[in-house]
Amino acid sequence: MNHLSLSVVLSGEGGNGIASLLDVGQSSMIWTILIFVIALPFMWKFVFGPITKALETREDQTRDAAAAAEEARSEIERMKAGIQEDLENARREAAEQVNAAKARAADREKELLAAAKEEAAKERARAKAEIDQSLVTAREVLRQEAVRLGIDVAQQVISREFSSSDQDRLVGDFQKQIEN
Repeated sequence: MNHLSLSVVLSGEGGNGIASLLDVGQSSMIWTILIFVIALPFMWKFVFGPITKALETREDQTRDAAAAAEEARSEIERMKAGIQEDLENARREAAEQVNAAKARAADREKELLAAAKEEAAKERARAKAEIDQSLVTAREVLRQEAVRLGIDVAQQVISREFSSSDQDRLVGDFQKQIEN
């Protein structure tokens, strides 16, 4: 039974059904167009205007965000280049410091070698002076001993004994003869 009443409503018997609602007449079409034309400025101002404004705002924000991102990327590139330059400067300075330290070490080594050579030369000169002095002393002792031996031989030959003053006088005379 329900099924029958639904078909009656849909079929539009008597002109009251849903089908009659979908039947558009010529006057309805004119009124629809007229209402649409009258409502269009209001829709444009109150509906499409804010939507368009929101879309433009969103587009501006997107454009600004893209520009900010590009600016940030450019800033990062500049910073990266600055960091790279600073790193190169630091490497160059470190190399210069290492080279300067090597040069100072080489200079210090030369100074130490020169000081050691100078000290060795002084030590050789001092040793030579000591040797020369020892040699002079040894020669003097040998001369005195030779003179005494000569005197002892002469005493034995002459069988006479010399006093110590005579011996000193003979030693001095002998030394003078040897030096000349």
